[in-house]
Amino acid sequence: MPPTEDFGQLRLKFTDPVQHHYEVIRPIVLFSETISERSRQTGVERTQVGEKAKRFIQKGMFGLVDQRTEKGGRKPHEYPEPIAEHILYLKQLYPPIHYREIVRIIERKFGYQTNHHTVKSFLERYQFPVQLELEFPTFHSFEDAYQARWTVVQMYFQGWNRKSIAVLLKLSHQHVGRIIDAFEQDGFAALEDKRTRPINHPHNQMSLPFIKEVLDTQKEYPRAGRFRVRGILENRLDDDVPSERTVGRAMALNREFHGAPGPWQSDRKEADSEAIPKYLPYRPQYRHQMWCVDLRYLVKLKERWVYSICVIEGYSRTILAGMASEYKDLASVLQILYAALSQYGCPEVIVSDNDGVFTSPQTRHLLEQLQVEPKYIEKGKPWENLIESQFKVQLRLADHKFETAKTFEDIQERHTEFIETFNTTPHWAHKEREDGRRTPIKVLAWVRGREVDLSELQHLFQAVRFDRTVNRYGFVSIQRYYLYAEQGLSRKRVSIWIYEGKIRIEYQQTMLAKYVCDYDQHQKQLQAVSQPTLFQTSFKSPQLVLFELDDEQWLKIRQRAYHRRQQRFEQLGRQLPLLPSDIAA
Repeated sequence: MPPTEDFGQLRLKFTDPVQHHYEVIRPIVLFSETISERSRQTGVERTQVGEKAKRFIQKGMFGLVDQRTEKGGRKPHEYPEPIAEHILYLKQLYPPIHYREIVRIIERKFGYQTNHHTVKSFLERYQFPVQLELEFPTFHSFEDAYQARWTVVQMYFQGWNRKSIAVLLKLSHQHVGRIIDAFEQDGFAALEDKRTRPINHPHNQMSLPFIKEVLDTQKEYPRAGRFRVRGILENRLDDDVPSERTVGRAMALNREFHGAPGPWQSDRKEADSEAIPKYLPYRPQYRHQMWCVDLRYLVKLKERWVYSICVIEGYSRTILAGMASEYKDLASVLQILYAALSQYGCPEVIVSDNDGVFTSPQTRHLLEQLQVEPKYIEKGKPWENLIESQFKVQLRLADHKFETAKTFEDIQERHTEFIETFNTTPHWAHKEREDGRRTPIKVLAWVRGREVDLSELQHLFQAVRFDRTVNRYGFVSIQRYYLYAEQGLSRKRVSIWIYEGKIRIEYQQTMLAKYVCDYDQHQKQLQAVSQPTLFQTSFKSPQLVLFELDDEQWLKIRQRAYHRRQQRFEQLGRQLPLLPSDIAA
């Protein structure tokens, strides 16, 4: 075959790499062609062409066999039997151990030097399906405690990492670090006087009364985590409550041995994780800069929803006013706003969503008169309202109680209890405060918003709200009507709300009765009242009645007779003189 034949065409006919190598060097060894010229013709590097020709001259066709197809590299390293057994023991004792950690342990124990690459290659030939258990002395006596600390120190100076020691011996990383640091500073004296153990060590505080208290709290609040459980215990126990981690250990013991409810996972976990805000547009910088208001669906009672309506102070997270309501109407929202404004003054901004009760002309006009700026979050971004995160706390602390309630009065009572618990237990937002204030009510302290005169506030709400005193028969007087409220509240002042054809009678944010009315807004007069609905409350009079009457046997609406007062004109008498005429003369 002539040497000048196109090498690119020949390459298409090759079936073996040796053919390719031989054709590259064939013109060189047979026709004395130069290496440079052949490199140009074949496109192979000059050094490779020369190396192939050299190997062909020395070994013939065997020199053209690709050396990479043969088993290359050095032979696997063979450790002495004691060292190999100890490496396998370490790997089986703690499978996540680092190769460099094994190298350090082998060097300190046997004085044998190796490297992590060799250890890795050696261990790749073995499998470790079962992890061995390391026996560790327990703290039953002073001698056992000393031996346990000495075991930690020994393992560290044998080459083990602190993290590996903590996992193997089932200790905390901080405790292992304290033992090692104390030994390096004071030697064996540090192991004898127990300076490596803190005063409030979990082992000293896991008493049976404490575990029982944690168990009772877990059963009462089955969805609460260790942070909330510890906050509730701070309010219940007079003594110092152990750390959050100790509470978590007690909760784990109760789940394992006492049937306590397990860790609760929300059904909306994925949805909540997607809604985590990257930027919060309404973040208050000081107290009463921003209030947040919203309502939440609590639970269905007799096929009807019960709602939670709350107002929180954004900086301290204090719930200023809240109620459980069977209605999410404007009157309920105005009632909550009135309670918060009358007690805490006015904020600069009120943040809410775009629900109709918050964007209505009446609400806007009221806030404008109070010089409060309304802010509305973007649609589809509920996390922009700070109150949403507080509703998640309500979900954990109170929803279980709401779901087990049988009556609306029970829900109202438990809602009031939740507000008290929320305001007086530590809040996660205040966990890192330098002043030591952890609860919302302590952060808010005595600070109030811009003062507003109570008479002015009542004047602004007078279109929908006013007060009346309950008479001894349980009725309140509204213009020409007597409406039944609650006899048990005799001589008490109750709130009357008139809005959208309804009259609501309430006491301390608890609805007593509801009526349908025909109200003339222009004349400010009640034209008719009908359809009374009374609610069972805790304010019912303990006095038993002589005759039990059902709802149809006694009147709840009484209309006073209309009559015109007649003006009385008395006959004017003759005025007597101050002095007799003869004396006057």
